[in-house]
Amino acid sequence: MTTQVVFLDMDGTILNEENRVTDYTNEIIQEVRQKGIKVFIATGRAYDEISYLVPENFEVDGILSSNGAVGYINGKEIFKNQLPMETVHKLVDLAEKHQIYYELFPYYKNRIALNRDKTLLLSEISTEQAGDVEANEWKSRQEALSEKIKWVDEIPEDAYSKFYFFKKHKTEIKKWEELILPMKEELNISISHSTPCNLETMPMGVNKATAIEAALKYLELDKDVKTYAIGDSDNDKQMLEHVDYPIVMKNAPDHIKELGKEVTRRTNEENGVADYLSKKFLIN
Repeated sequence: MTTQVVFLDMDGTILNEENRVTDYTNEIIQEVRQKGIKVFIATGRAYDEISYLVPENFEVDGILSSNGAVGYINGKEIFKNQLPMETVHKLVDLAEKHQIYYELFPYYKNRIALNRDKTLLLSEISTEQAGDVEANEWKSRQEALSEKIKWVDEIPEDAYSKFYFFKKHKTEIKKWEELILPMKEELNISISHSTPCNLETMPMGVNKATAIEAALKYLELDKDVKTYAIGDSDNDKQMLEHVDYPIVMKNAPDHIKELGKEVTRRTNEENGVADYLSKKFLIN
């Protein structure tokens, strides 16, 4: 019997404008799971921050976080990829040199930034929201600087899943991408975006599609399975191209919509995922 598995992005997909999963979306996800359909989160967010974004009774069959760098099933870590420490130091040096906002994500701990860069990072969001940045991303940066970043004097030796880089103007983040793109092999990294104002770097060869492959193999579902994915941005591109049935959010840019077999009727601010899942799996 064919198993159906649905992979859901978070930002711009199941998260609303307040960066939260609504009770209604959660209710629909649980009803879909009760029909025997497995539901996974596949997000650029770190695993440890997901619990703050969802209702208390939120449950899924697995979480693929940090753009595929780490995977969990039933709360158990099933794989983990990490950035080489040499890469970590090089990227910090480059961000400092080019005045780029950054956050470094260790596993199971608060994200990290250097004390000597605190003024730079704070200055990036010290003004009123401006430039090309989206409201939910602006809110996330404010939350990160006020609550989630641990300021350190030196980057400790540790296991890190990704870097997050941000600028208010998309032209500036594009210049940053153009700088490090030719260095991908040297730095041993993959590059992704979730909005036009950010760039994320993960270990080489890591993305949401590779995480899906690893999760299905772990569950021994890599043969008789039908996969669906719902996303909205560039960091969903590999995932949407990999699954059997890609669905794209109404609020996605046109070049991402071109990857979908369907586009949702509603946006993330209108419970678009819940509306789609209900129509696809619950209404007979």
